[in-house]
Amino acid sequence: MEIISTSEEETIKLGRNIGESLTGKEVICLLGEIGAGKTTLVKGIAQGMGIFESYQVRSPTFTLVNEYPTKKGRLIHIDLYRVDEFDFKEFIGEGVVVIEWAKDMDCCDIIISIEFVPKGRLLRITRFR
Repeated sequence: MEIISTSEEETIKLGRNIGESLTGKEVICLLGEIGAGKTTLVKGIAQGMGIFESYQVRSPTFTLVNEYPTKKGRLIHIDLYRVDEFDFKEFIGEGVVVIEWAKDMDCCDIIISIEFVPKGRLLRITRFR
């Protein structure tokens, strides 16, 4: 599926729709340049999963992993931009795992690539399982 998002609000809404459809054990792999909207999409996924009000989704670029409690279970947000090797397999099955900069991974249930286009951002969503 391909969707063009023309604003941050549209990207969050798309993420919210994705989050509402999740069962709580998926691995979502995100690809895209810096500033493409990967963390913005995760904010929407968190909203769709029912993130608790006292939590705010932030980029885990420097922490590598941020975890958030939601009504559907844990949301585990991983950012591999600054690392070449990181064993995140222990998180799989412990909640929804969203991995930014997930290149060449075979654990993805859903791959979402985001790229800049003249009208905004093109999101390509591919489901595997």
